[in-house]
Amino acid sequence: EGELVSLPVQRLRQRQMRNFIVCLMVSQGVPMLTMGDEYGHTKGGNNNTYCHDNNVNYFRWDKKDVSQAPFFKFCSLMAKLRSECESLGLEDFPTAERLQWHGHQPEMPDWSESSRFVAFTLVDSKRRELYVAFNTSHLPVIVTLPERTGFRWEPLVDTSKVTPYDFLVDDLSNRAVVMAQYDQFLNAK
Repeated sequence: EGELVSLPVQRLRQRQMRNFIVCLMVSQGVPMLTMGDEYGHTKGGNNNTYCHDNNVNYFRWDKKDVSQAPFFKFCSLMAKLRSECESLGLEDFPTAERLQWHGHQPEMPDWSESSRFVAFTLVDSKRRELYVAFNTSHLPVIVTLPERTGFRWEPLVDTSKVTPYDFLVDDLSNRAVVMAQYDQFLNAK
């Protein structure tokens, strides 16, 4: 498609970049970013650029500062969320009491080949919950969030919204219980 594409394609690309950062930051293990990922440096689709001493590999300071500043902020906020949320930095393999799988309905995951939705809840040592959901379909889905007596789910990140409205909370330190969903990270209090 190249760099000169229609506005809807550009918006979809921006959204997918945010989706991939969300997926990376909620995954267990060390997040592996390459130089330039924080501003969307794709290397033109070339995944084998070790021998290129040209713009394919150069860090483009002008791109980071101008066109991709909102994406850079999104990446920074996701890194902050990861560092402040205990359940995203587990040092051991999550057990059934710390990881629950969901589908469109709580505790009913759909592992079929045709399913384009998966969700899970991570529970940290203080019983705070992080709900994460991924909808990889081109169609919207209705999701029933797990029932938690005495708590309410609150949106944190929504990648379906355009920047800067995608990250709904900058101050994460005041959050008691965090929950996330692919199109919405959700926080419970």
